[in-house]
Amino acid sequence: MILENFRFSLTEYELDENVPEIDIDFPNRIGPTYRGEIELPKGVLAILFTEWTRPSGGEICSIQVVDPEAFLRAPELDDIEVNGYNVKELIREAYRQLNIEKLTEF
Repeated sequence: MILENFRFSLTEYELDENVPEIDIDFPNRIGPTYRGEIELPKGVLAILFTEWTRPSGGEICSIQVVDPEAFLRAPELDDIEVNGYNVKELIREAYRQLNIEKLTEF
């Protein structure tokens, strides 16, 4: 998967610096953004934050995957998509571009 004009970064969750987070900026990210969240099934130990182009929604221009390893391990999240992109595939592409094998030692 080649994603032009996407930006990937590794950081830590703002509420717990011991939990890794992958930030994925879509090509349409410009100007101010407004935060939201995609609710995941109970029992999944990951969080999927979104950033929108407008306060009332608009387009999703960025996602933050808190604990991407937990997200990848959860089979119930296999079909989660944002803007037509499978989130697990975006995480795997972030790993490739950031040269990450796994984050357990984060």
